[in-house]
Amino acid sequence: MMAHYELRDTPTGMKTLVLTGEREIKFHSSFDPVREAQRAVLSFACGRATHIAVCGLGLGYHIKLLREQFPGRTIIVIERDNEIVTIARATYPGHIDDAAVITSLNDVPAALETMGVDSFRGLAVFFHRPSYNLDKEFYDTLLADINRFFSSKLSDLLTRFEFEERWIENIFHNIHKLYGAVPVQRLFGKFRGYPGIIVSAGPSLRANVGALNRLRDRALIVCVDTALKVLLKYNIRPHLVMTIDAQKHSLKHFFGAESAGIPLLADIVSYPRISDRAAGITIFSTTSKYYTDADGNTHREPTPVMDWVERFIPPIGDIQSGGSVATSAFDLLLNLGCSPIILAGQDLAYTGREIHCTGTHHNEGWLAATTRFSNLESINQGVIRKRKIKYVEAYGGGSTVISDYVFDLYKSWFEDSAMKVPFKVINATEGGARIRNTVETTLASLAETLPAAKKSPESVLHNAATCAFGDPSILYAAIIAAIEAVDTVRKTADNALSQNNAGGIEACARAVTGNDVAPLFNPFLRRTNVYLSRHSGLSAEKALSILATDIASASNRLLQLLAAGKEATAKLTPKRHGTI
Repeated sequence: MMAHYELRDTPTGMKTLVLTGEREIKFHSSFDPVREAQRAVLSFACGRATHIAVCGLGLGYHIKLLREQFPGRTIIVIERDNEIVTIARATYPGHIDDAAVITSLNDVPAALETMGVDSFRGLAVFFHRPSYNLDKEFYDTLLADINRFFSSKLSDLLTRFEFEERWIENIFHNIHKLYGAVPVQRLFGKFRGYPGIIVSAGPSLRANVGALNRLRDRALIVCVDTALKVLLKYNIRPHLVMTIDAQKHSLKHFFGAESAGIPLLADIVSYPRISDRAAGITIFSTTSKYYTDADGNTHREPTPVMDWVERFIPPIGDIQSGGSVATSAFDLLLNLGCSPIILAGQDLAYTGREIHCTGTHHNEGWLAATTRFSNLESINQGVIRKRKIKYVEAYGGGSTVISDYVFDLYKSWFEDSAMKVPFKVINATEGGARIRNTVETTLASLAETLPAAKKSPESVLHNAATCAFGDPSILYAAIIAAIEAVDTVRKTADNALSQNNAGGIEACARAVTGNDVAPLFNPFLRRTNVYLSRHSGLSAEKALSILATDIASASNRLLQLLAAGKEATAKLTPKRHGTI
């Protein structure tokens, strides 16, 4: 007997919902569904949580009451059956006003991406028992995914707190180089029909690295910065080396490798000395995040301050990242048009209780630190012991390998991406963790089966890498104007603080939100705005004073960075454009 839903009247005049079939399941009381929901909501403790996940929709009586009982909380409804959502909206549409409704894992990003985490203080879970008991696994899975989503958003926020100012500093030291480099957008679509290989520095790389030379005229080889010195040690020249790290230590991946002249693909936030020392073609990219909201609208979230810079320069080209340079390389190959995508050295695990392939700068540093009491193996072991390890299925199946939380996040990213792309993703690592939704094979077998390309990937790259980026005087004029605008904001903030003038402080706050240079200030004030949103009990005078103090500090830092950008850009003239 096929189950279906019935709406039935109750003595109070309100409807109840019943699932019919071999046995009836009532989602609400047959006598007074409102009173029943009131009892459940009154017994629910939300605590300090700012978000409430509700497992089960029914007709939404409990959701309406949760909104009334906990005003200001964000309510997220998880419901396993779209038919129930349709019935609830048609019967009592007001019950789920302003609630995000999620019916599958695919709904999670769209429903939650636009929710800010500035004031997030935890997720409380309300169980609508008749719904939850129908499919506990479904609701538990969605809850876990929602928790992971918020954890990721919070992690991203903390990363911004730590690195955002460094990103901005690097941007202002890199932007003048755009006029003598190649925007990655110029390469998009140029490698259709070419396989793309991502070479990472996992421990398994040394076992099959030799096969890469036989693939050089058959596929585009992109190596992450950590793997460059490993490949050069085996006399293998990748077509591109990719770096996205803003930190100084990333320069060590290139020590001794500059003379090789491998084309460099650098994110605009990458450490400036890397592109300064590059002997070959330099290609710049930006990192942007794209997401679709619940209404189907696509949004772009660029790197901080690039939304201001991009007003005055031609397009550079966006690459999305899953948090590592290898995930960025995956999106790069998608944009270039490569298929299939092949993974090598992508262990995502401590294969053989090692962290990196021998030959990386990490191993070189550790080798220099070895003694008769502390060898390379013990150093690796010491690092692994500090991680929160877990065992996952190994490449090839039939056994397990040591991984950790971060590796597992990246593994999930690759598994999700491999499922979404319209072609095969091949895992030719031959070690490490098994990556679901990929085809496992060897680089040696690919070297036997992949046909040689009509044009070498190297020639395609060089033909596309012509330069005539634009007129640097446009950016230069914008920087001059920005310096004047930021200096005006600084003077307003200083004046407001010195006079303790509430009206002046308010004017200062308005200046950085309604000004053309607002995108420059936003990253520097992110921590301040998060603090204020989490301390809403502060007096208006105190809050505005904190904001004005930080605006003055941000102004001084911005003036330093803009001055550096001005000095570097002033040296450029359109006559310096040419062909690489």
